[in-house]
Amino acid sequence: MRPLGYPLAFFSLLFLANADDDAAKQRVLALKGKFFAKQGKVVEVILNSTQVEDNDLAALVTLNQLTDLSLENSRVGDAGMVHLGKMPKLEWLNLYRTWVGNEGAQSLSESKSLRLLPMGETNVTDLGLSHLSGMTQLTYLGLRGNKITDAGIAHLVKLENLEGLHLGETKVTDKGVRQLAVLSKLEKLWLHDLPISDACIEALSTMEKLRELYVYETKISAKGAKRLKVALPKCRIVHEAFPD
Repeated sequence: MRPLGYPLAFFSLLFLANADDDAAKQRVLALKGKFFAKQGKVVEVILNSTQVEDNDLAALVTLNQLTDLSLENSRVGDAGMVHLGKMPKLEWLNLYRTWVGNEGAQSLSESKSLRLLPMGETNVTDLGLSHLSGMTQLTYLGLRGNKITDAGIAHLVKLENLEGLHLGETKVTDKGVRQLAVLSKLEKLWLHDLPISDACIEALSTMEKLRELYVYETKISAKGAKRLKVALPKCRIVHEAFPD
């Protein structure tokens, strides 16, 4: 659950009075999900590891104050994203370990409100990133375990407001990492379990805003990791050279 910056209370259907939203609330409860409200309006829905499917998401469209939606480890796919891309206030959409692919990414690209988009271990590839490249409002994009290559990085670098980027367990190499240096607002970068080496150290060393950098299980040497630590003194570098 993402912190929203204000207190939320869980409400059952009996205590939520807006009849227009009743169908959505009933569906969430039927799926054994949870919803949270502020001033009687649903602002967050959690359907992680439930039986939610694409057609269920159509019912959520009536929740016009919804800012946070988590669908992690569910069977939702591209068809459901058609509905979510039109939700006016949706800011955080957790799609980790869902069936969403490139068509779904294209549907989500219509959103002007999304800021945080974890979509690792999905079917989104470099083609999907070409659809997302216009979403310059994004501040976090999670792609862990996806079939992303250096070709996809050319699209990612257009997301100039990214503060967090997860590329762990993808196919990105030193060439792709060097391109990331233009993302001047990046504070957290996950590059673990990649075939990267000391050849990308120089580029990473220029990313002065970095505060967390994960480069364990790579080909970056202990010497290279120490170079990074010197170049980025304010950054926590997670590498085998610095055991906890």
